[in-house]
Amino acid sequence: MQIGSIQLRNPFALAPMAGLSDVPFRTLAWRFGAGYLVSEMVSSQPQLWETGKSRLRRVPVAGARPVAVQIAGTDPTTMAEAAYRYVQEGAEIIDINFGCPAKKVCRKAAGSALLGDLDLVGRIVAEVVEKVDVPVTVKTRTGLRPGDDTGVQAGAVAARNGASMIVMHGRSRACKFAGAIDYAPVARLVAQVDVPVMVNGDIDSAAAVRTALDETGAQGAMLGRGAMGQPWLFAELIGLATPSLEERWAIISEHLAMIHEFYGERAGVGIARKHVIAYLQRLGVEKHGIAEFLKLQTAREQLAWLSRASARLGSLPGRAA
Repeated sequence: MQIGSIQLRNPFALAPMAGLSDVPFRTLAWRFGAGYLVSEMVSSQPQLWETGKSRLRRVPVAGARPVAVQIAGTDPTTMAEAAYRYVQEGAEIIDINFGCPAKKVCRKAAGSALLGDLDLVGRIVAEVVEKVDVPVTVKTRTGLRPGDDTGVQAGAVAARNGASMIVMHGRSRACKFAGAIDYAPVARLVAQVDVPVMVNGDIDSAAAVRTALDETGAQGAMLGRGAMGQPWLFAELIGLATPSLEERWAIISEHLAMIHEFYGERAGVGIARKHVIAYLQRLGVEKHGIAEFLKLQTAREQLAWLSRASARLGSLPGRAA
């Protein structure tokens, strides 16, 4: 799959997810074969460029190419300036967020709220494309609410204004992450644009990838929450062996240590909780010890708990193979 002049190593991507697809998790996804990574969403507001959170979100994964940074905002000129700054820092692709349904984003008329103003969508894409010399992509949803096609229209507008690739999540802004996925709008977008489209939403297995691609005709698939707790899924998608149960426990322990190192102990302990819970859910042992793990307050306690859990829970009947 190609984005502008950039050839991806395969068409399976890890979605940008604020607070989830950080450097430690993206590092594992890339190691297991993901073909494309996008940073967590960063604001285009100049006063937020150098905050600690913004800097951490823009840290690239060592060895992973291309480097893609996702930006959010509402003002075309401000977003173009932010895109230029991030390209100067090393970004090789700029992704524009037209899909986030979070209230704190939408109440600023950013993210998926922009689907209500297709003219503004076009102006944002056009100014960013004009400002930077790297491919510009967009991530969107099917529309503002189920049944409307504003997401499809926004994707077409983005393509006409120079976007090199479009990702569509098969839900509307109103649906957030609940309810049945609808791939029909993605298929309509694929038929309307002459740039690659990636399908996103409810993709958590190789079978789900095949279904999403077959139903939409999309050129690639982007995995979001479906990759949580199983970064090795990318290995399966490209035909490589997936880790054994023993190896998975070792990967979880490594991921936990990476989080502590990247964020520092105080922040890392809190951030690690949602990842460990996701792993336990994928392994089918989420009922055994989560309450205990959530009470742990230090990195040492978390790592020691995980060491005990790998021995104790790994032999439980009915746990995932």
